[in-house]
Amino acid sequence: MNLENSKWYKWLPRRGRPLRVRKKGVISNAQRSSNKVGVVLPVYNQERQYLFECVQAIENQTYRNFELVIVIDGANAQTVKAVYEASKLLTCKFSIIHRVFNKGIAYSLNEGFEKLLDCPLLTWISSDNKQWPNYLEKLVEAMKNATPETVLVYSLYHPIDEKGLSRDINNTWYQALNEMMKRPKEEIMLTCFIGASFLFTREAYEQADGYDPKYGLVSDYEFWIRLMPLGEFLFLPEPLMDYRLNGKHSLTTITASEELFLQSMSASVDHRRKNGDKPKVTVIITACNHEKYIKECIQSVLSQSFSNFHIVVIDVGSTDSTLSKIYSMRDTRIIPIHISKRHKADALNIGFEYVLGEYVLELDGDDWIDPATLETMVNEMDSLAENVGLVFANRKIWFEENGVLREGSIHKGLNYADKYEVLEKFQTHCPRMYRYSALKELNGWMSTIQGEPLLADDFAMFLRLAEHYELHWIDKDLYHQRRHSTNITIKEKEILNNQFRILAQETLLRWGNVYKANFEVIDGTITKINLVPTGKEMTKQ
Repeated sequence: MNLENSKWYKWLPRRGRPLRVRKKGVISNAQRSSNKVGVVLPVYNQERQYLFECVQAIENQTYRNFELVIVIDGANAQTVKAVYEASKLLTCKFSIIHRVFNKGIAYSLNEGFEKLLDCPLLTWISSDNKQWPNYLEKLVEAMKNATPETVLVYSLYHPIDEKGLSRDINNTWYQALNEMMKRPKEEIMLTCFIGASFLFTREAYEQADGYDPKYGLVSDYEFWIRLMPLGEFLFLPEPLMDYRLNGKHSLTTITASEELFLQSMSASVDHRRKNGDKPKVTVIITACNHEKYIKECIQSVLSQSFSNFHIVVIDVGSTDSTLSKIYSMRDTRIIPIHISKRHKADALNIGFEYVLGEYVLELDGDDWIDPATLETMVNEMDSLAENVGLVFANRKIWFEENGVLREGSIHKGLNYADKYEVLEKFQTHCPRMYRYSALKELNGWMSTIQGEPLLADDFAMFLRLAEHYELHWIDKDLYHQRRHSTNITIKEKEILNNQFRILAQETLLRWGNVYKANFEVIDGTITKINLVPTGKEMTKQ
């Protein structure tokens, strides 16, 4: 295969190519049939005990046709000393690359594999994990018996704590892990399900151009994405290693788990972009404890008559099964994001980083949309001038009581004459489809006001868009909004009222202080804003 002419090679940044697979193995048929395994052990700063346990586990392998390269990646003096002392346990063929400067996991792996050019099979081991004695034997056997198209074999793992003790797990835990890891390879775009127990072919490694240093701690996940189109993945449903969770110097715990997750999904989005997988629309769904509704919400998007879309689904710190429900919706157009509890505007801004579409539709995780929503709104937006930053339609209200939906009224949109009418009418509308360029110009959603989290983010967005862009109403019923006791407009009425007042006053000041705002309140809720001329200007601008 000609590397330079392959499609996936052209996706790669030219600046990164020379730093990755610099030397290639020339594997003879005899070497290929020998199934020799090249093992790389990258080491940064690590606990002495973990290193000794890891090296001993390598030495205990029942499969002996392997060669080990230990790469010291700018580690501290204590770690360096521990590496050389632990290496005395080894009777297998090994070498040590001792580099003074830290260059990261991806660089270290490529450097190590460069020393193993006669090995047709490759793997690498994190220095805080412990491979079981049959680790290599089982993986090599699986690869040998697999179809010729197989480029990767991976297996389950057994979790241990920082002290090396088994976590409190049962068969249900293994069943859940098995279900999560046994996926079609295409779903690697949704989540990294491969884990730390694996074996891949050198041929595929070189075709994929090795590990990419720019992805840092998630370079392994990014590598699996590039490996995916090159051949088949084979899952071995048995644990072959002890995987240390929350180890002090673990590669997967140096960075907060949420940041690692977001980096992983960034890698997925980067590959979608490089692959030309740019949809017309990105739907951003925010969900918090919506286990009863999230599948219906997502399915309403998947069932659209218009199919050129991605869905960024953000689980915002749910304590129920919302996240597992999201993962159960196996569609490669879904980009799942899991973040800690925070306010909606912050979640939307995180989701905005993963948008690939020209247009962005916002959807709450307990609501749903009509099957023709995207088609209708895309056609309308395409027909409008670039200065239209938002199109919106009508929404139907549904009241939920004891799990039963009761049909409510239709809330129609409005045709606004100018930005002052947007403020004075004091309404927000659903569904909302934004022009991506408009959201980019506004730097996404406003998330704070006077140092406090902004809950009135919908109204703030309407005002900010009206200040710079035209708004357009589609008089069709396209959105279904669920009302129940946990809706934010009921729980936090007082905070919202105060923020509405601040938003109106600050906006009018920014617009030249031509009007002042008088607020109409019914049952403790602001229902309308009346604009009164200040005398500076007698007519609306």
